[in-house]
Amino acid sequence: MCNSQNIHVAHVRGQQGTSSFQIQTLESHLRDVAALTECFAAKAGMPLAGRLVGLLHDFGKYSGMFQRYILSAAGCIKPGDPDYIDPIANKGKINHAFAGGQYIWRRLINKSKVQSMSQMLAICIISHHSCLKDCLDQNKRDVFADDYMARSEEKTHHDQCVRACDPSLAAEIAGLLSPPLAREVLGVFGGLHKRVEDKCPVGSDRQDILDNENSRDFQQGLLAKFLLSCLLDADRTDSAEFEDPQLKRLREDSPRRPWDVLAPRLEAALAAKEPRHPIDLLRREIADHCARRALDDQGLFTLTVPTGGGKTLASLRFALLHAQKHKLDRVIYVIPYTSIIDQNAAVARQILEQGEMPGSIVLEHHSNFLPDADTDDEGAVKRWEKLAENWDAPVVFTTMVQFLESLFGSGTRHARRMHNLARSVIVFDEVQTVPVRCLRLFCNAVDFLVGQCGASAMLCTATQPRLGDLPRPLLGSLNLGPEREIMPDVSGLFRELRRTDFIDHCSKRLSVEAVAELAREELDGSGSCLVICNTKKIAETLYSLCPEGEGLRRYYLSTNLCPAHRMARLEAMRADLDAGRPVLCVSTQLIECGVDISFRSVIRLAAGLDSILQAAGRCNRHGEGERGRVHVVLVDGDAENLDCLRDIKDGRDVFLDAVRLNYAKALEDSDYDLTQPLLTEGYFKHFYHRKAHVMSYALDKGGNNLLDMLGSNKSVTEKSLAPMLGQSFAMAAKHFKAIDSAATSILVPYGEGKQIIDDLCSSDILWRKKELLRKAQRYCVNVFPNMERALHAANALYPVQDSGMYALRENFYCDAMGVVTQPTSRLGFTDM
Repeated sequence: MCNSQNIHVAHVRGQQGTSSFQIQTLESHLRDVAALTECFAAKAGMPLAGRLVGLLHDFGKYSGMFQRYILSAAGCIKPGDPDYIDPIANKGKINHAFAGGQYIWRRLINKSKVQSMSQMLAICIISHHSCLKDCLDQNKRDVFADDYMARSEEKTHHDQCVRACDPSLAAEIAGLLSPPLAREVLGVFGGLHKRVEDKCPVGSDRQDILDNENSRDFQQGLLAKFLLSCLLDADRTDSAEFEDPQLKRLREDSPRRPWDVLAPRLEAALAAKEPRHPIDLLRREIADHCARRALDDQGLFTLTVPTGGGKTLASLRFALLHAQKHKLDRVIYVIPYTSIIDQNAAVARQILEQGEMPGSIVLEHHSNFLPDADTDDEGAVKRWEKLAENWDAPVVFTTMVQFLESLFGSGTRHARRMHNLARSVIVFDEVQTVPVRCLRLFCNAVDFLVGQCGASAMLCTATQPRLGDLPRPLLGSLNLGPEREIMPDVSGLFRELRRTDFIDHCSKRLSVEAVAELAREELDGSGSCLVICNTKKIAETLYSLCPEGEGLRRYYLSTNLCPAHRMARLEAMRADLDAGRPVLCVSTQLIECGVDISFRSVIRLAAGLDSILQAAGRCNRHGEGERGRVHVVLVDGDAENLDCLRDIKDGRDVFLDAVRLNYAKALEDSDYDLTQPLLTEGYFKHFYHRKAHVMSYALDKGGNNLLDMLGSNKSVTEKSLAPMLGQSFAMAAKHFKAIDSAATSILVPYGEGKQIIDDLCSSDILWRKKELLRKAQRYCVNVFPNMERALHAANALYPVQDSGMYALRENFYCDAMGVVTQPTSRLGFTDM
């Protein structure tokens, strides 16, 4: 069978002569991938385009060289045979992606009206083993036309593949290269261009027109990325299901649009919640508003609710009912930090997964999550791994980092997920935490997903940023008129939900010792106090200065503690607070956003207004008693150096220099109520004006940025390329990082982490090592270069076999402080 001249092979499972040996024919693979890509691409109105790129993506596998290579790898051609090709030496070296791209381009290159269409289809095909390739490189070369499409027969085997192609497949491909395909794709292009260009007012100046063109070209580039995502997921899915047929059964058995079941489950859970505090009645009212607005037409929504207002369940109610109303495919929660995703996903899982296999409804996907960590069910683990690849689950909880990487990151792993953002309800929790340098990328992406891909999006926060009114809005902003807000009276809601008094100490700088004394006074007066700092250094100093005493529970939180340690510490704090024990916590800002915990008083070192208000959300969170107290303090400059934390420093300065001064009268009239939406709006207006030079993802001081590189690419070419693509996609992906971190991840011997390190050092079994590395993510700490150097100098780190990671020696992990650079006796639990 292997050597038949009439059969071309796409994939082989097992070795010839064994019971597991099977082949997947090339025709079968191309048609299977075409069917899936067609289905995925239909979400953006391009089913014919999807089918065509699916049929042509592996067209190059018809070449004799590739067939000899894959048959040699399967043992069908033996070493010594003239046709034998060493499969190890040639793995990844036989190009089979370019022939299909050249096929389309050569047949349409002389038809000017469809050149833009053929370029997009071709670049998706040639890029399906990478992220999108550059159209123009940074040397101003048209690498798409002059390199990729001009590559020789010797390198691409295009002509040979045309001759070898199955006749029925060739006929179908030729039939798709027809007017219906052109009408489909060019119609989508035209609709996208009109939707974006209509935002440019009549009579706009030259700069506005150029900004609008950049946004238009950027979104056309996103359309190409969307089509590539459809192809990637289809190809990987079909290949994996040939390798493991169980995966196909899992996919076919997955629930589709189960909203008629899930929405009633949430309604029942909400109805069963008995009000314990007056605030619970307001939370119910907020959820009711979300239910009513869920019946609106699809689009972009904002939910502006004070911290502690029950946004998690209210937004989930909106999302499920909206998905049910419009027959959407999934709900995707995008949450800023892994430190809060666990609690939100757990709430949804408890309500929505009643009797089903864990993970069958709610997929939790982020860097630290381990699916079914306590189960031996191999099928459950495999299912999570598959769904984590492409987010094909009814309800997905993920992070802002994963969301941005799926749109702008390098490689195929992230890009594969992008198409499943279409026809979804996307809830952005704590949207004010979008990295400032990514703001224009984010706005253009959300506009594309909502306007072009049938998604609805909700921007959810207590501190709503001004994403509808960014400087130079035509470069990228969102259409956020007042009708988009779900709550009918936001200002009234904030007045009604006020649970704290703010005390401003910023008229003079305080010493660290004075802040520690203030914490002591608040602890004595209220019984619990949370101190939130901007840096680890000052948090450590304050922790060392804060009081100790009999019965006092004293805690420190920062990213020097591994995720498992932080979660355990939060649970211990909640138990102590619920029991009425005196609790003092000194933390970096990781605690202030979304963590469900309530202190009687909070001290926040001066920062941006959004950070101050989020910190206040950890004070008297449930309105348990009279108003809590939130102190805002400014410390001595020597104690807190923010020069390397520009966003935090700029936010703090805007609060000090703009909010406190420009809104002095409003603050005086409101008994110094910092939660007024008027103040938040003014804060973001000033903050974004100050940060306008970086929010297009600036690459250097010369004005080069990723927004332009993925848009009109004016740094490379001055002429307009529309409707052709002229982006430097690959170069932009190489530069992009959702978070700018030079940190190194090290394994720490906390809890189960010690055994994981021991097992990694002793195991030679590959699958066992992979599982251990996944578990190890909860026991890792990211350390910056200065700390890494100090740890190496102290001989605190040692390599973990051949994993590429380092582990920390036990006496450099302190139970109280986490990673330290001086050896410790590991004492510290007595504080707790």
